[in-house]
Amino acid sequence: MSGNSTSLLQPRAIEIGRSIRRFRRAEGLTLKQLAERSGVSIATISKIENGKISGGFETVYKIARGLGVLVTEILPPEDGDGQPIAVHRRDPADVHPTSIYDYYPQAFRRQGVLNAYLMEIHTREVPARRDWSIHAGEEVVVVLEGAIDLHLEDGEPVRLETGDSACFDCGRRHAFVAVGPGPARILSVSTRGPATRTDGRLVFS
Repeated sequence: MSGNSTSLLQPRAIEIGRSIRRFRRAEGLTLKQLAERSGVSIATISKIENGKISGGFETVYKIARGLGVLVTEILPPEDGDGQPIAVHRRDPADVHPTSIYDYYPQAFRRQGVLNAYLMEIHTREVPARRDWSIHAGEEVVVVLEGAIDLHLEDGEPVRLETGDSACFDCGRRHAFVAVGPGPARILSVSTRGPATRTDGRLVFS
């Protein structure tokens, strides 16, 4: 059993590690700098980059935030990537939990420009700035249930109720906070940044 698990893990771990190293070098970051931005230890990032571990979703998600890219730009594609249509079958157990949001992945094409998630927002406090998202492109969010405050850096929060939507530049740090008594669920669709950046680097203050 353990041997089979290792053989299944290794190709995925190697690809994740290569993606992280590629983005880190493109941003001109040292392991220490990425650790400071992401909140993931230098040792863990090094092990992931070297394919020794693949890391859990939240770990890779934190690293993606530190790099200023979408987590789907790091994770390996599902089977069938490159086909004209990518299909993701509904599975209630298919959830990627983090400390502030739960992500339910939707279909996406690795070579495409769109990234989509259903998200359950369970934080009711404004996250620490390190936990705000930032990546290239635009994002549209639609509130499917409940209400949220959309926080954008250098701006006042925007209250969005069920049925409301907003479109914004996700190159600005942003975060979602649930408000009201019930759960908050949103659909998030964003455009994805280019794999190779030729127009400068994201600037983090």
